[in-house]
Amino acid sequence: MPLFYFVLKAGRRTYPDSDGQEFPDQMAAREHAHAVARELMRNRETRTSHWRVQVCNDYLEPCYECLFADVDHTLERYDSNLRTSVAAVARTTAALGDALRGIDAGMTDLRQILNRMDFIISSRPLQ
Repeated sequence: MPLFYFVLKAGRRTYPDSDGQEFPDQMAAREHAHAVARELMRNRETRTSHWRVQVCNDYLEPCYECLFADVDHTLERYDSNLRTSVAAVARTTAALGDALRGIDAGMTDLRQILNRMDFIISSRPLQ
């Protein structure tokens, strides 16, 4: 059976799955992602609507992403226009989280480069 990994993307944080799970096919892994999303968002749907579970294959290549807002049963009582709007806002918020995560990584790299430059400059003899 194929091995799948589930990565939780919660705002600016990412929680990788280091073990993975076997499922008969990608559809079964997708259904598992939906179940995980529903469990994680229970009783805090509003705060977690922008979270996602990314399903990756055994090569850690993304093959599906489950946006919590898309599987939120509490939205079923509203009309489709409102559900669509909530999902759109959640997607935009998730994209913002991705962008901020990228900025954080870039800033970390920049700090490391500046620290190395400071070390090199401070260790050079004065002429």
